[in-house]
Amino acid sequence: MTQRTITPPPALSTAYVSLFEAFRDAVENAGGTVKLPSRAVSASFIERSRTTADFAWSFYLKNWPHRRLSRGQRLDLLVSTLEAFDTSPWRLTKSTVYMNSFIATSATTADLVQSLHFDFDSAGQDCHPYFHVQLSDELIPDAHIADLRDDDFDLTLRPAQGQDLCFVTMRIPTAEMTLASVMYCLVADHLPRAFPEFARRIHIIQNRLPPPGFDALRASLRRSRHFKSSHWFAHMANIA
Repeated sequence: MTQRTITPPPALSTAYVSLFEAFRDAVENAGGTVKLPSRAVSASFIERSRTTADFAWSFYLKNWPHRRLSRGQRLDLLVSTLEAFDTSPWRLTKSTVYMNSFIATSATTADLVQSLHFDFDSAGQDCHPYFHVQLSDELIPDAHIADLRDDDFDLTLRPAQGQDLCFVTMRIPTAEMTLASVMYCLVADHLPRAFPEFARRIHIIQNRLPPPGFDALRASLRRSRHFKSSHWFAHMANIA
């Protein structure tokens, strides 16, 4: 079935465009390479119902700087996100950001060395912190990066090799780590010289980015002076 795109409010759409442009500039001005989908941002919002929509996006970072890399090693990152919105008014209700880290073994092949994803669900999930990160050893499915594959992205991505597999499934509570926050932290962690200008550009648009709904967590924080882990489970009865 053909997916039907939906036009988000101009303030939201242009904020996403500005986010990706600022990110691309930060990476390229630092000498890096980023591959983004060729389709327009506005074509990435998909109508799910009369009051809901999804946003799907992915990007690839080649030769990503890292101080612990050995001479001659190349670190690449693949990031894919799926965000869900209520559209009356527009509000972020779910977000999953997948991130795979690879060591390139040739010009056409890269091996997975780290896999994680950041999750958020405004309705809350039992025994899941509101915002959390989870480690795994799973590749991002090809279906999630079809937008890159359609643009001649043909690097072969292989699962983790040998016995260095990750079986730890604990969900670690985090701050709000939706797509914009993940991109913000990537620049801060790996491109410190580019970060001040990137941060300046993001601060201009951040109030136009969609606010996530986390009412139960917010109410729990207001009831207590203590910054405790139970706040992240406030959507569950008798926890916070």
